[in-house]
Order: sequence, then structure tokens, then C-alpha cells
Amino acid sequence: MPVRVEDIAVAVRPVPTAVTVSAVFTRLLADPDQFAVPIVSDGAALGMVTRRAVIEALATPSGRQSNGAARITDLMRDQPVMCEAGTPVGLVAKLAADGSTSALTDGVIVLSEGKYLGLISPSALLSAVALENAARARAMQVAQKRLQKTKNDAGAFDQEKARFLAFVGHEIRTPLTGILGVADLLQDSVNGGEPKRLARTISESGHHLDRLLTDLLDLSRLEAGKLAVNNAPFDLHEFANDARDLWQSRIAGKRLDLRIKVAGGAVARLEADAMRIRQILFNLMSNALKFTERGYIGVELSTLEAAGNLKLRMTVEDTGCGITDTDKARLFQAFEQARPSTAGTHGGFGLGLSIAKGLARRLGGEITLADNPEGGSIFTVTMPVERAGPRLAVTGAPPKPRMRAFELGRILLAEDHAVSALVVTRALSAAGWQVDTVQTAEDAIDRAATHPYQAILTDIHLPGASGDEVLAAIRAARGPNALAPIIAVTADVSPERRLACEQAGFTTIIEKPIRPRALVASLVDILLADRAAAAEAGHRQTA
Repeated sequence: MPVRVEDIAVAVRPVPTAVTVSAVFTRLLADPDQFAVPIVSDGAALGMVTRRAVIEALATPSGRQSNGAARITDLMRDQPVMCEAGTPVGLVAKLAADGSTSALTDGVIVLSEGKYLGLISPSALLSAVALENAARARAMQVAQKRLQKTKNDAGAFDQEKARFLAFVGHEIRTPLTGILGVADLLQDSVNGGEPKRLARTISESGHHLDRLLTDLLDLSRLEAGKLAVNNAPFDLHEFANDARDLWQSRIAGKRLDLRIKVAGGAVARLEADAMRIRQILFNLMSNALKFTERGYIGVELSTLEAAGNLKLRMTVEDTGCGITDTDKARLFQAFEQARPSTAGTHGGFGLGLSIAKGLARRLGGEITLADNPEGGSIFTVTMPVERAGPRLAVTGAPPKPRMRAFELGRILLAEDHAVSALVVTRALSAAGWQVDTVQTAEDAIDRAATHPYQAILTDIHLPGASGDEVLAAIRAARGPNALAPIIAVTADVSPERRLACEQAGFTTIIEKPIRPRALVASLVDILLADRAAAAEAGHRQTA
């Protein structure tokens, strides 16, 4: 509670208007602490005379002779500061500090319903304000500490939530390998339209679950401020072509017109996080596809200069059902959709636009939403980018040796999850490899010490030791697999895990859930690249 004037007022006995200056002087001599005397008529305060004014008036013999018998009202201040009880002391001090009153030099008369109540000295007023400010400062410090604690607790909660979701993601992605992998194997092995359709349904449902899990993990990383940004050069025209190739087949099922173009005059070579920009664009395109049944989906990529800085602008427009002004206000919130029937009619969980907005902000940009004059909606993303240098032409390099088809040899798989091991083994065996499977890190190290392998796949989390330790032990042993490609297999798809695998020295990383065809294609690419590197090294030695 703020201090009120009555809280610090002193009930100084007043004098009537007829009293002389000498009488007041005698009273002041009797009480050295009395700083002023109030003057009252019929209970109403007229003003006051300060101790300084009385002493100055009687300081000389001539002054005592001329002023001693004068009425005290002759020395009364013309416009004394008066205020009613209940007035905050801080307000009185502020008015005085602004220079509009004499409260800090002469004091204050306190009234109660217009009648005299007491006096406040300048020192008492200053002391009360100082104490009140000190109390306010202490209260602000306590509030600041509480606020900081709340922020710390919120940050710790977000980080704990991110860790929990990462753990759950790992635990879900491992069995997802079984669901998606077995479904893919069934599609390749069963005969008849109905069994293939059922296998395809399993695969599509599992893939949908994997997308939802990825969205949840991205959302938690955004909230925890843990989403990494990796800027690198990319070509805007290639970016547009990749988007067109990927989305053409998806949109063809609805017989919509897909229009993707790069605006004329746009800067082609940019430097930014192309993966996150692609994620923003694809979330917006997915949203447009969901709500558009006829017409077109248009994407335009352009660049603009603003205050000497380069910005990328992506516009995604559709001719769908449109969005009301009420729905626009909450559309970018997590788990929100334009209308309650959206989930049942179109599917989804309302995460795509929330993630797109979070990513745009993380990249320093923003997303705006407007109505399409042709019906539907227009989403516009604007974010800062840098100009990238031209591609460097490599000259004088020896021609790469022509790669012939290589013989498929033996693969070592270290995987403790039985279903994941089954999917990988079946996929590689069907492609022509021989696969040895172990379940522990110790067995993987022992087997690699005595048997040469074309490649080694190891899960990151194994009983007894980690996949990192398997890698380190094989490389340090200088045995038959010291130079073999060693590939990390993990359900942890976070940027931190990817960086850790790269720093540990893994050839590459394969993420769960594992899809058989993608696994075979990735392994072939790795082995071809490994052979090409070896052949080029041999060419340099003989040159």
C-alpha cells in the first residue's frame, strides 16, 4: 500500500489569526523541533508560518521592534500546499519535484473534510518518499527474481519436454521400422491386388504417423529454442524444380493445376537454410492441397532488396475454400484448424502452419495471410537471405574412373531390436548381400576383428556399449575392417545426433524408420562413392 499524507502528518497545535509574531516566536523557542505553526480560523486552515520566516522577521533589533507586535498572518505564505487525507505522499512529492509547489521547502498542511488535521515537514516528506521508493525497489527485485525463476522453470520445462519427446520419438521410430519395413517387404512379395492394397494402407498409415512425430519434435525444438540453423549456398531455380518434381504427382491425384515459378530478376544463388525453407514451403503447400478441390495451387519465388538487405519472398496461393477473419486469428497456433470439422474431413493435427510460422521466425522472417481474389488464400513468407557466390568450376582434375557393377559381398549388422534386424536383413538379402547379424556391441567388435565386410551397419544404442564405441574400436584395431564404411543407424533424427555421428567419424547416418528400398539405394551409393574414392586415390599414386 502507498503511504498516505495522514500517515506521516504531525498534529501541531494551530494558532488563531490574531496571535502576534512575538508569541509564535516564544512558542518556537520552547520547542526546537517544531518547524512551522498552522494558522486556523473557525477550524478551517488558512495557512502556516515556517520557523525560518519567524526567525528572519525578528533577527535584528529593528525587525523585533517593527514585526514583534504584528499579526502572524503578515508572515503567512500566500499559497501554502494543502491536501486532503488519503492523498499519496508520492503524488505530493512528484508535484513538488516538478516545481509547481513548495512542499519540499515549506511543508504540507493536511486536511480532513476541509478541516485542519496536521502538518508534514519537508524532511518527513522526503524520508517517506525515500522509504517508499526503497520498498518499491525491493518489491521489484523480488518480482524480477520471481519472473526470472518463472522463465528458467519454463525454459527447463521446454527442454525437458524436448528431451522427453526425443526419447518417445526414438522409442516410436524403432517399432515404426517394423511397421513400414514389413509393409514394404509385403508389397514386393505378395501377389494379388487386395494383399498389395492392404500392405500399402499399412505403409501409408505408418508414414503418416512418422510425419506427425517429426512435426511434434520440430515444434518442441522450436519452443525450446533448440532448432539449429545451417546456412549454405543453394540455387533458387533448382529449389523450385525439386518442389515441382515432388509435388506434381501428389497434386495430380486431385487434377489441380500446379504453378511453380521463379520471378524474373530474382537473385538465383542464395545462402540460407534451404532445408528449413523447403519445410516451410512444403507445409504451406500441404495446407493448400488439403483445402483445394478445384482450380490451382501457385508458388512464386522472388527476391527483393530492403534497406540494403536481401530478402527471399515465397508466395503460396490456392483456390480452395478460404479462411474467415475469425479463423485467421488462431490459424497459426499449434493444434488449431480453421473449423472443428477440418480434422474429420481433411485429416491432420493443425501443426503444419504453426511449425511454418515458428520456422519463419527462427530464420528471421514472417508469414502473412490474405484472401485470394479468385477464392481461397494467399500465404506470403518473407525472410532475410544472403547472396551466394557463383559455383566454382573444378579444372585440372583427373577424370573419374568409370564404375562397373560391383559384386555384393557380406554386410555386418549390429542391431538389438529383432524386428528392425529382420527388416534390414530381408531387404539386403533380397538385393543380393549376405548379412551377419549381432545384437551387442561386444559381438560386433569381435566379429569385425576377424571377418572382412563390405560395410558395417551399427545401431547407436546397443547393449553393453554405444555405436560410437563400436566405430572407435574397429578403427583403432586396424583389422580387416579398419577402412570399411561404418554406418550409424538411429531413431534419433535430431541435428545434435547427426552432428555427433559426423564428428565421431561415421561414413553416414541412416535414420529409422528404415524403408527397405531407400536402405538399399543408400548403401549402393555409399559403396560406389567409396570405390570411386579408392580408385581416384590409386590414380593419383600412379600419376
